[in-house]
Amino acid sequence: MTGEFTMYGNHYYKLTLLLSKREERLQNLLNNAPCYCGQTRLSDIDAIISYYRDVQAYKAKKDKTFDNMMATERIILKIMRHFEIPPGTVLTGEIPNELEYEIWADENDAIYIIKTKNLAPEADKANIIVIKLVGKNMGEDDD
Repeated sequence: MTGEFTMYGNHYYKLTLLLSKREERLQNLLNNAPCYCGQTRLSDIDAIISYYRDVQAYKAKKDKTFDNMMATERIILKIMRHFEIPPGTVLTGEIPNELEYEIWADENDAIYIIKTKNLAPEADKANIIVIKLVGKNMGEDDD
């Protein structure tokens, strides 16, 4: 069973990765966006409009991920304040069978999180395949 603080730490780590991935994809979409260059066919202009609508929808998805990450960050800070954990204190967490990470806050209440170790499957379970069902997790989907 995962405790509450661990759950928020794990969720925050996953959100930071998801946000990074979404920011990169959004930048790629923007870099490859078609532009109006004198096209006279309405269908060509419709294609440009459709592309930008898709980019806007994706940006909204990225922004939602950012908002979710900030909300999780606020909860983590509240927990740290409640227990009077001083700024700069490095806390360690683990996402079972995936990785270990460190998380800390600085004097300005900025949260930092880094992966410190990949976790390999246990040797005695080397022939066991773990299947993870992908679905909505705390308001976020994979992408």
